[in-house]
Amino acid sequence: MERLLDLSDKYLEMGKEYYSNAEECIKKDELRKASELLWGAVTQFVKALALLFNVRISKHNDFFNFIRQISEEIGNKDYNTLFLELNLLHRNFYDEEIPPDSFPMFYEKTQLFLEKTKELMRKRQGNLKDRSES
Repeated sequence: MERLLDLSDKYLEMGKEYYSNAEECIKKDELRKASELLWGAVTQFVKALALLFNVRISKHNDFFNFIRQISEEIGNKDYNTLFLELNLLHRNFYDEEIPPDSFPMFYEKTQLFLEKTKELMRKRQGNLKDRSES
């Protein structure tokens, strides 16, 4: 379990680094690059959360399956919907689908998703800690 927690922390730190780099790109008005970095932050946070459930994500479709499952477990379909909306960030890097005036909305949605994911991680870590102390 200790190894999974360490790897989860590693993914979380990488996600934070991607997010920070995205903010720098936004300041330079490099929105296509920023969108891919924001998507990278989202996926790294999801990988970190998944490991706390002993799930390894190894391909793109795994992200969608895991988030759908977690959304059902927590009774929050909006979490899944938000993730699906944020996938446009990834496509934007290649096809520039997000108009520049809409980009701030995706930035805010990314912040919301990352905060919700961190909240789920804290809850899961608390549950794991409680189990280990029993």
